[in-house]
Amino acid sequence: MIKQNLEWERIRYLSTMIHNVNCQKRQQMIKPEKLFPLPQDKFNKPQKPKGTREDYESFKKKAIAAGVKF
Repeated sequence: MIKQNLEWERIRYLSTMIHNVNCQKRQQMIKPEKLFPLPQDKFNKPQKPKGTREDYESFKKKAIAAGVKF
């Protein structure tokens, strides 16, 4: 099963490369995920960042107030 998934990933990647080589403009290029969906794409979704800059700043202020040195 895993070998089949890897083979499909490889086919999709190569197909995308062939398509992108023949593009005239950069905006015509596509990513492998946009060519055709695969079942394993559900599990490989990009994750959101765990914290924002504001979260970091508020944590840093609390830590400094508690006596932690940076």
